[in-house]
Amino acid sequence: MENDVSLFSYENLYRHYLACRKTKRNTYNALRFEVSQERELLDLQASLIDRTYQPKPSVCFITKRPKLREIFAADFRDRVVHHVVVDYLESIWEPVFIYDSYACRRGKGVHGGVKRLQKYIRQVTYNGQRRAWYLQLDIRNYFMRIDKSILWEKLAPKIKDKEMLWLTKLLVFHDCTVDFIFRGDVRELKKVPVHKSLLTAPASKGLPIGNLNSQFFANVYLNALDQFVKHQLKCQYYLRYCDDFVLLADNPEQLKQWKMQIEVFLEKELLLQLNPTRERLRPVSDGIDFLGYIVRRDYLLVRRRVINHLSLKLKIFEEDLVKVDEGVNYFHFDEEYLNKLHATLSSYLGHFKLANTFKLWKKIWNKFRFLRQYFDYDESNNQLLRKYLVPRQLKTVRQQYYYFRWLFPNDVLFFQVGRYCEFYSGLNERLIAEMEIAPIKCSKRGVRYGFPIWQQKEKMVGLIKSGFSVLIIAQTQSYYSKVQVRLPQLRAVKEAS
Repeated sequence: MENDVSLFSYENLYRHYLACRKTKRNTYNALRFEVSQERELLDLQASLIDRTYQPKPSVCFITKRPKLREIFAADFRDRVVHHVVVDYLESIWEPVFIYDSYACRRGKGVHGGVKRLQKYIRQVTYNGQRRAWYLQLDIRNYFMRIDKSILWEKLAPKIKDKEMLWLTKLLVFHDCTVDFIFRGDVRELKKVPVHKSLLTAPASKGLPIGNLNSQFFANVYLNALDQFVKHQLKCQYYLRYCDDFVLLADNPEQLKQWKMQIEVFLEKELLLQLNPTRERLRPVSDGIDFLGYIVRRDYLLVRRRVINHLSLKLKIFEEDLVKVDEGVNYFHFDEEYLNKLHATLSSYLGHFKLANTFKLWKKIWNKFRFLRQYFDYDESNNQLLRKYLVPRQLKTVRQQYYYFRWLFPNDVLFFQVGRYCEFYSGLNERLIAEMEIAPIKCSKRGVRYGFPIWQQKEKMVGLIKSGFSVLIIAQTQSYYSKVQVRLPQLRAVKEAS
């Protein structure tokens, strides 16, 4: 971005709007923005060009996992601006950052940091041939203690564009606690420790957790530490993810000396302190607890806390989706909720795939057997296949019917077409007698039997009592081509005695 015209052009704003929308499209603010997206972007462009732009009130809420945190989430319109700013600043700061800083950077991330740490363990131990130690340190209440004046002193000299200079300064010194909207139980705010809250921090300190610009600014702030450790202390094996960093050496006394020097540097240059409760100085043979993994020279394990969090989430999903009544399991199919379950599982599978977790995943898959109602696990690709969705290539009603007969071959399918339940196959004489249905003649779709939809509950109850499993396939308002989409709604299975 060489000038303010291209920086705040509609094309540039639209490009960053699309990037921002990828992860926030289903939020209320994003949908509201999208309804009148062109007008919103034009208004935003005008306010940036004439410098009347001001951030809107953030939404404050409390998260409880992995620990109690106070989040100030920016309005979607402001998130677009954050993307514009970070994109500009990245081109300046990426060549400055050290290679081994892994948070909020393209091509880095958790997996990159963990793999690099494992490589460092092999190098410092000569592939297990000699002893080595690691020093793991953490900044106390990092985001709450970032000094905005120091941050600005680091940012300003490198920004040549006057418009970006104005906008970056506005974001750095903006106090989101002056005007915000709280979502949730206000009493939860009092549970957040004083030293972890922006509401009790001085106006000159602290950045809101979660916003893209905050994460980038946090990297800029600790870049000074990175440069100090690499170029002043000459530590060869060092890496950092946000405020969690690790140093490795073949001498524990060297690590102790480095720690004292780091403490002095942080206090003097950045007004920060180490967190004594998170400090570890141990042999690397113990394994390094880093970014959700236990990192060893030859293999990785997933932390017990990560597994426990997943188990807790799956219990909640199971309670919401599965109901038991008089010895019958009722599996409910809610596409939106199941998509959330799919996203949760896919995220954990992505985390698991880096480690030695084949037996762990099998154990989870067998423990939470309700998952098999909604997914098939593709072991070769480490993916979950969603059984509750119908493929788009199925262009006829009959194709949809036979697809679900293939997925649930032992179920009686109540397949809705308009105001009727239709059967194309899969009925024997016993089933016909149980449901008391008559054959249908002259059907162009090949319907063999059917009954009015209002009789569905009565017939389902009768079949369940007789020991049959029933799957209700309901008609939706969506279309693939010219054919209405039908999806599972409820599956009733009698518990094995």
